Order: sequence, then structure tokens, then C-alpha cells
Amino acid sequence: MASSLAARMLARASFEKAFAPPSFVRAMLAFESALARAQADEGIIPQRDAETIASACATIVIDMEALVADGKRNASLAVPLVRLLRDETARRRSGAERHVHLGATSQDVLDTATAICLKPCLEEADRALESAIRMLAVRALEHRATPMLGRTLMQPAIPITVGLKLARWACALAQDRERISEAQADGLAVQLGGPVGALETLGAKGPAVRHHLATHLGLADRPSWHAHRNAWIDLLDRMAQLAITAGKIARDVSIASQPEIGEMFEAAREGAGGSSSMPHKRNPAGCALALAAATRIAGLVASLHSGAIAENERALGGWQAELATVPEMALMLGTSLDFVETIGASLVIDPARMAENLERFGEGRPGGAAAFQPAMDELLAGLAPYLS
Repeated sequence: MASSLAARMLARASFEKAFAPPSFVRAMLAFESALARAQADEGIIPQRDAETIASACATIVIDMEALVADGKRNASLAVPLVRLLRDETARRRSGAERHVHLGATSQDVLDTATAICLKPCLEEADRALESAIRMLAVRALEHRATPMLGRTLMQPAIPITVGLKLARWACALAQDRERISEAQADGLAVQLGGPVGALETLGAKGPAVRHHLATHLGLADRPSWHAHRNAWIDLLDRMAQLAITAGKIARDVSIASQPEIGEMFEAAREGAGGSSSMPHKRNPAGCALALAAATRIAGLVASLHSGAIAENERALGGWQAELATVPEMALMLGTSLDFVETIGASLVIDPARMAENLERFGEGRPGGAAAFQPAMDELLAGLAPYLS
């Protein structure tokens, strides 16, 4: 959930909604409901009690402000939520409340709820990336022979082609998409370990309960990752890398859009890119937001890694900080997706201005576009799935 107006300005609406308070509470309740059903599947608790718990989870009304206040006193949102759920379950069927949250601990609820909220964001990210990469790949093919000035160390270098530049963008995004997809297999996993992460309360049936729980929630089934959060952090790191890739593309576009260069632009949009004091300006608003996201996510990753140095079987302060960090990382991922979708669909390219800059600043023309044919062929081979 975005915590300020400025943060909301950066956020992708669907990602903000995914981590909004009602969504996160529903995710916690989904964990408790699925846990009861999983235990009933294994004969640990009566089916009737599981149905009562599931019904309570589906209909309980939670006062968000009271939950936050009580959560602050306990350094855990799960503690007051479980208490409220037990009361609601007891009201429906006395005795069934004994089986609420059985064998679980607060971190199980909170980690799993975070994964539940992140899952639709990653699914949407995959679709958005597929579309943006495809559009950039098509534009790269279209401009494979369009010359432009290459630049190194912020100075004119030798000519390249527009196609080479766009293909590099598209390949970097495609690689990020693949890495995120791979990381989900282990990183987007259910958390169930109990007090010390050993499923000790559930005995020999613990792994089977966890498997049922993962199946019910649509998450990967992995052993408890309370203290060793490697796969989870790897997934989040790859999300951050995507934001960095989008930031690099935004940097390129914003530099190219300066009037003294004038080679590439964000497409003009009604009411976008305005200035409060200089009406003649058209600011690269999309680039600004993408760069803000890339800048912010670097600090969030640092916080994530600092908190990963856990004490013993469960950290004090580390994963609690992470619970607030991950939603912010998701929001920055959403901002990055907004940008790459926009650039993929509507990047404005000015070949005439590129030719002017080449004439004025170009030094050395090593064979024209043909010189870049091998490099382009290699990049386009990697983009073949997006060009079919």
C-alpha cells in the first residue's frame, strides 16, 4: 500500500490494490482457511471444524485501524487477527476455535500472505513485459538499418543503428522476464514451519499438510524458510533488476529527448509532461517516474538484504522490516512496467535529427549498418519468440 500521495503517484493502481489493507487481510485469512482445510484433509482436525473456520474467514469483518493498533502493541498483525478469528469461530461453533492457526506461527501467516499478494503482481508483470518486449523487438527490426550516433562516456562515439539500441533494450527486458519467471518456482512459496520452523506440532503429517496448504493457495511447496530466505530474496532481487533495466532505458530516452539532441521522445499525451512555471516545456514524465522507481528500489534492496541476517530460528526486526519493504518494491516494479509499456507502444524516433547529429558529430563510419549485422542477428535470435 502506498503510504503518501507521492508514493501513490508512483504506484501502478493494480499493484497498489494487491497490497492494500483489505487485500492483505484477505490473504492472511486465506492462509488460515487453507491451513484448516489442509489439516482436515490429513485427519488432524474434524472436517466440520475446518468448514467452520473457513466460513469465519470468509465473512469476518475486521476493523483495520484496531488491527493496526493491536498489531503495533504485539509487533505482529497476525496476533490480533488470530485472536479475532478464534472469537468469531467460537461464536459459530464452540470448540472449533481450538483448531484455528493450529501448528502455525505469526511468520507463517505474514510471509504467506505477502506471497499471495505478490503473485498476481508477478502474473501481470509477465503479461506486460511480453507485450512491451514484442513491441520493442518489432521496432528494432524496423530500424535495424537506421543510423544514429553512438555515445560513450556521455560523448559522441561512432555510428550505431537504432535497431541495435532497441534490440539491446528488448533483450535486457526479456532476460529479466525469464529470470523472474525462473525465480518464482522456489521464491513464491508457502511458509509453514510453526514456532521454530520444524513443523513439530504437526508431527509426521507436517509435510503433507504443507503440501495441501500450498496446493490450496496456488503457491510452491517448500520447507520452512523462516530464517534462510535465499529463494525469496532472489525473487525480489530479480524484480529490482527489472526496475533498474527500466531505469536505464528511461535514462537513454530522457537524454535523447533533450532538445539539443532531439532523437527520441515519449509520445505526446494530453495533459502529460507539463511544467508549473514554463508552459513551453514538455517534460519526459514517464522517464522521471521510471528513474524514481529505479532510484528508490536500490535502497529497498539494501534494506531487504540487511534484514536477511537473521538471528537463530526467527529474526527480531529483520523480517518485520521486510513486510513493509516488499509492498514498496512491488509498487516500484509496477511503476517500471507502466514505463516500459508506454515506451514499447509509443516511442517517437526522429531519423532526420539522428542524421543531422551524425553529420555534425560523427567520426568514423565502419561499414554503415552492415557492420552491425552480426550483433543484430545475435540479438534478434534471442528475441525470436517475440517476433513470431
